Amino acid sequence: MKNEIQHIHDATFKEVFSQKRIAKDFIENNIPKEALDIMDMESLELQKDTFINKELKENFSDLVYKVKINNKDAYISFLLEHKSYKDKMAIFQLNKYILESWMTIIQKENKEELPLIIPMIIYHGKEKWNLETDLRNMIPGFYQLPEYFKLRVPVFKYDFFNIGEYKEDDFEKLTRLTSMMLKVFKYAFEKNLEVVLKNFLLALEEVKVEETMETIIYYGEICLKYIELTNSDIKEEDIKNQIKNLDGKGAITMSILQKREEIG
Repeated sequence: MKNEIQHIHDATFKEVFSQKRIAKDFIENNIPKEALDIMDMESLELQKDTFINKELKENFSDLVYKVKINNKDAYISFLLEHKSYKDKMAIFQLNKYILESWMTIIQKENKEELPLIIPMIIYHGKEKWNLETDLRNMIPGFYQLPEYFKLRVPVFKYDFFNIGEYKEDDFEKLTRLTSMMLKVFKYAFEKNLEVVLKNFLLALEEVKVEETMETIIYYGEICLKYIELTNSDIKEEDIKNQIKNLDGKGAITMSILQKREEIG
């Protein structure tokens, strides 16, 4: 059962972040301006290969994008943390992920230069993540050390995004489509189905301001399927009842349900 749930999260994570427009929106709203200024976001390209090895598969799934940074090839890795609890070994596993990625690139492509690899960790588990994201902060007095020692410590820092703790302000800086897709992750472990459905239905209605009906139905179906798979007790009747409580704001969801019936 645990592996089945993990597969559901993985599949939806990959379906969402493999959409270039969503990945681009997320990156542009979470990377500092001085970094974005030297990134060619139009060059962003999803890669077929993954940097995850068999050992790390137990802890992470990844999606890798190639992008030009200062006119050089670089990579941005979206990694989904599998565990629903905090793991103090995560920072070391991610450090290993970067090192092994470099080794793979050098061995396969016979290159001598190392590309930048930027890890972006996506987490939406139940437990609060209060682990260190910068190895330097784990070494007492690191910043007071002479430069000689600082240069010989294999430092590492990663960007961490706890979608489960996102507030409305965090969603508002994104496009409505990206916001809707991330909200299904935020409420993935919510026990109150009314809360889950209400947030999804309202987010879906907001998307119509920016998107065509065809796009809305496509992405809405992805979200709805994920909600149903992560909430085995939910029934189509529950969805229809929630729509009735939204003063006519569930028309798009009804279109998705009707389309399902037509397909059979």
